[in-house]
Amino acid sequence: MQIIFFRAYATLPEFFNSLFNTDIIPDIPVNTYGFFVAMGFMVAAFVTAKELRRRGALGMIKDIPSKEVVGAKPTWKDLISPIIMGYFIGMKIIGALINDPSLLTQGQKTVSYLFSGYGFHIYGAIVAAIAAGYTYYTIKKEALPEPIEKELQLKPEDLVGELVFVAAIFGVIGASVFELIQPNSDMTLFELFSDPMNFLSGLTIYGGLTFGIIGVSIYAWHRKLKPFILFDSISPGFILAMAFGRMGCHFSGDGDWGIVNSSPAPSWLPEYFWSNHYAYNVIGDGERITGCVGKYCTQLVPGVYPTSIYEIFMFFIFFAIMWSLRKQFTHLPGFMFMLLFVVSGIERFPIEMIRVTDRFPSFFNLSQAQIISICMVIFGAIGMIYLWNKNQAKQPLSKH
Repeated sequence: MQIIFFRAYATLPEFFNSLFNTDIIPDIPVNTYGFFVAMGFMVAAFVTAKELRRRGALGMIKDIPSKEVVGAKPTWKDLISPIIMGYFIGMKIIGALINDPSLLTQGQKTVSYLFSGYGFHIYGAIVAAIAAGYTYYTIKKEALPEPIEKELQLKPEDLVGELVFVAAIFGVIGASVFELIQPNSDMTLFELFSDPMNFLSGLTIYGGLTFGIIGVSIYAWHRKLKPFILFDSISPGFILAMAFGRMGCHFSGDGDWGIVNSSPAPSWLPEYFWSNHYAYNVIGDGERITGCVGKYCTQLVPGVYPTSIYEIFMFFIFFAIMWSLRKQFTHLPGFMFMLLFVVSGIERFPIEMIRVTDRFPSFFNLSQAQIISICMVIFGAIGMIYLWNKNQAKQPLSKH
């Protein structure tokens, strides 16, 4: 196995062939960026489910009563989801595989394509019709003369799928909206929402976090759950998901890198950890690579700080810290959530010093992320101190 941090990989097979020093995996159009983002959601769901299960066993989250109707005849409501999913898969995935597979191998551009209005609508209609027909047939086949209503008790961990979906939708919206308030941003609110291709043009972490909090708060209210306990359960998984997200940024070479770094690397540090050329990056930045044939044949000259590598390691370290501390502060609902604010701010502030980003000259030449980082650290620290003192006040006085 060879070191794989020194260059970018447009597709997942290319990444794994390099990782295991082989060429036996065929180059199918699965982009590296999308793979790591999907892995981020999966590991976050796994970790969150584990934490919800633990807190449920402690009685902090009660089972949620629900109802299920068995044997009902199919209705139009049963067909909405398969039609939407079938249309999307047919229009975006199947249509692209048949007509233009390159649409699925362009890293960040692929994400923009998937959320745009462009696609192959005839394939969407065909797959939607097949999905609707199959769903109708399956439900009708299992229908009973008299439907039976069952009372169910959902375990806390059963909510993970809904939680991830809500957090993802609100997070994407928030990340995109925050593009509007970036310094020197020339995008208007009308342009952002009128052209879906613009919707993911500026994925900012803090916008996703802010709107994700709003979405999960609404979900907690809907499910009659205590929001702080829910946020505490989600926080470690969020940090871990960010680590995988940054892996997607780095290994695809999607432009999330630092400023030019021409100074010599320290003797103890590999060159590509100090100044990386992001050869074969998916956005086509830099100079043409001599002798390279294909679509992704550029590299940055001179090299730049590989800030995404630094963030990967920082996120993994902070996840390990939060995961090791979670049981010690179970009795303080909200404490892990406040800690999330602190570590997120600490992680991002120094990275912005060597990252390509716009700045606010009137605010000590700080970037948007640095200003928010300071606010997050202050808010999180105050919250942690408040929760700690509140708990101490509840403790009975010891007898002397």
